[in-house]
Amino acid sequence: MAAVALDQYLASILKSNSTDRNEIKLEAGNPDFDMFTIYLENHNTGIHRYQMDVSTILYVAKGTVTIKSGEKIITMKSGNVLLLTEGWKYEVKSQKEDSVLVKLKFKPGFAYREYFKYFSYKGKRENKVIEQIIDSLDNEHVLWLKNNQITRASQVMQHIIGGYLNNDLFATALIQAELTVMLIISIRTQRMATPTNLDKTKFEKKSLDNYIDAHFADISLADAAKYFGFNPNYFSNMVKAKTGKSFVDHVDERRMQEARELLAQPDISLKEIIGRVGYSSKSFFYKKFNQYYHMTPAAMREELFRQANINLK
Repeated sequence: MAAVALDQYLASILKSNSTDRNEIKLEAGNPDFDMFTIYLENHNTGIHRYQMDVSTILYVAKGTVTIKSGEKIITMKSGNVLLLTEGWKYEVKSQKEDSVLVKLKFKPGFAYREYFKYFSYKGKRENKVIEQIIDSLDNEHVLWLKNNQITRASQVMQHIIGGYLNNDLFATALIQAELTVMLIISIRTQRMATPTNLDKTKFEKKSLDNYIDAHFADISLADAAKYFGFNPNYFSNMVKAKTGKSFVDHVDERRMQEARELLAQPDISLKEIIGRVGYSSKSFFYKKFNQYYHMTPAAMREELFRQANINLK
């Protein structure tokens, strides 16, 4: 199953479902797989409220889903991951008609707190991050990782789901490794400079790159400035002064890099690529692409296919 078609495949399961249960169980490709069980959130009417008896990961494969956790209302978008500890309650308040909410319910005994402790290795910075994550899970029982659908973490999450559904060799070992990779990448992107800890005199380009990498498909100068704790005009001037390029130039550069990677995949249409990298206008995308690569997207795709020995004729 192609990773890019996973959301459509899961959506087709929901569409063809005829049961009135709140959750639809997906059978593992390997009947001996025992790390977790995957469910899809049904779109039936009624109250979708849950008491967790095991640790669970919620992943929005498509659309938007609103979750109530304790007194918090969490609006999860495509690519977002929510970790919930055992014994916690949550409610699916609403989900758009085309949304796909995937749930990974771990077997009894799986504990995030112990799992995260193995992520750090004698590093004060790493230990501090892990301590904050464990405190969050202990006090709030949830950890919200705001990935988007195009980030590497989300792509790894899709591989995990695909690996669960298929019956490939060494699937369990690969899923365990990919779960660790997904969580570490997600934590890295979440652990960027924030308004409470950012020193304005030590603004780092890496922090900006990490933020853009996580949000380039849906990003604005105002949102970025707010995230980093600056006035938009001050933030814009600072980015230009510190990096030599404007905020928009940084975003366009990241979008062009992503567009090139997507063009190398024959099963993704140009129309889909334009939307996935954050542009709404085909002509504007073509203009930016030509400025950056000095060729059309079609010519780039043809060259990438030639290099990869892909012949679609």
